[in-house]
Amino acid sequence: MTARNPVGAQIDAVESPHDRVLVLAPPGCGKTEVLAMRAKHLLQTGTVRPGHRLLALTFTNRARDNLRNRLVDQLGHQRVRASVTVANFHEISARILEAHHATIGIPTAHAVARPAWIRRTLQDLGSFGSKQDHDALEMTKRSALTDVEILAILTTRGNTLGVRFQERLADAELIEYGDLQRYAQLILRNDRVGQLFREHFDAMLVDEFQDLSAQQYEIASRLCDRNWTYVGDPYQGIFSWAGADPERVYPDLAAHAQTEIGLDISFRSSPAVLDVVNAASEELGATPLRAADPDAWRHGGHAHAVRYATDEDEASGIVALTDYLAHKYPDDTIGVICKTKPRRQALERRYQTADTEPQFWDIVLDTPKIVRLVKLWARGIPEDIPFDEQVAELHARVIAAIPTDDVETTRSVAEACEQILEFGSDGDSVRNVVKRFRDTQSVASISPGVHVLNAHVGKGQQFDWVVVMGLEDGHIPHRKSTSAPALREERRVLLVMLSRARKGLFLTTAAMVTNEWGTFPSRPSRWWPTLEKACKPTRPAVARLMRAV
Repeated sequence: MTARNPVGAQIDAVESPHDRVLVLAPPGCGKTEVLAMRAKHLLQTGTVRPGHRLLALTFTNRARDNLRNRLVDQLGHQRVRASVTVANFHEISARILEAHHATIGIPTAHAVARPAWIRRTLQDLGSFGSKQDHDALEMTKRSALTDVEILAILTTRGNTLGVRFQERLADAELIEYGDLQRYAQLILRNDRVGQLFREHFDAMLVDEFQDLSAQQYEIASRLCDRNWTYVGDPYQGIFSWAGADPERVYPDLAAHAQTEIGLDISFRSSPAVLDVVNAASEELGATPLRAADPDAWRHGGHAHAVRYATDEDEASGIVALTDYLAHKYPDDTIGVICKTKPRRQALERRYQTADTEPQFWDIVLDTPKIVRLVKLWARGIPEDIPFDEQVAELHARVIAAIPTDDVETTRSVAEACEQILEFGSDGDSVRNVVKRFRDTQSVASISPGVHVLNAHVGKGQQFDWVVVMGLEDGHIPHRKSTSAPALREERRVLLVMLSRARKGLFLTTAAMVTNEWGTFPSRPSRWWPTLEKACKPTRPAVARLMRAV
């Protein structure tokens, strides 16, 4: 990919002379590109002084890598290395903790507990409602509280499991993933430490402001309080369950921004896809999007809605479609998005015999980076020791090779090693087991081929072709989403799924769905009629391809 120049309202966002800029960027409007071009502008104009850096914050490793790729396109590798720090929130929090842990009375920067350790500890402490108690503990940790204050709150609330779990963490010199941001928040409240970072970072870019928790918002504000640019879309806020607080963050940003710029031209999607996206977003009050170059899309793009008798029929149709697309367009990316993993059980079974092997984004061993890491470090592990000891040795070797602040990869490696244990047994060797897993040398954020994912994992990504499956009432919207705020969030989830598509969008629903409790009739989502109306008529050739009834 080569660097491109801003167009339309992007020019205002990129070249704004203001110190505090808020950009409203609906899906496909070139948000990541705007951030990269804004970075280039801030460096070229001298806003970021020699010897100082620009900070770019994202939420996930995928989003971080995507933004870094765009920054390299605009600035080149050398300039990015010299002047830009790109990190996700847990990564930057880990760096802060490693450098300044003594500020809050922690003698050493403890390691993050592996998911398996947490599960075993909770089982060992086991009591009725233990998951609820641990969830309550995680909620408590989203506030700027010291360990002593957390123990006092847990004791007052009678959360005995939470107290004992915290004691086990301390005895093992471990912390939880969620502790990283809490500790960083506490450290940055030290004026001396905060000033060190604010002097170091001359400017800051923050991606997806609508997903910020109050804790993350404070961390960002204390890292850099000038020359900031926040980019996001209030209509794509779908992480309230994870602590996102757009109702607090967005009004505060709007109050402090010197300028607010809205983008309305889509550089991602075809006109056919945008017709569906606009139909879904209209009731949310979002600005309708238009294609940057509508004539550039063959036939205006594709958008079709297909009904099936059963989820098994739906799965067969989707696999037939994705096999066809993968063979006809080998360089294209194809996303199959299902709101929840249980709803795609029939699809997962059908993919076991598909021509094209998909990458499941929620299965760590199907993540190319993790596969490459475990394959590399599996070499040379002794094969004459028990299999579980081989896996433990593999984990130790990989972890030693990962930067200490890359906590997301560290967690993924831990989960990968647990899954390797499930694939193998005594008599196997780790080296032979990991050979079974697919690898890819693609450096793109998303490699060509078929990808299966849920709505929340896919946020911020894009695919040439997208299938949104399982559009039934009870699934989307979820049967428990009955209040107005909950239904609005479900609409935003739907919008996120639809807006991942570039060339073509395919929507599916099934009249009978099987789950662990049996087979049940279902009806199309209450939003299906609106979406179906916005789609193109399904031509006979498309119906045959998708094995539609």
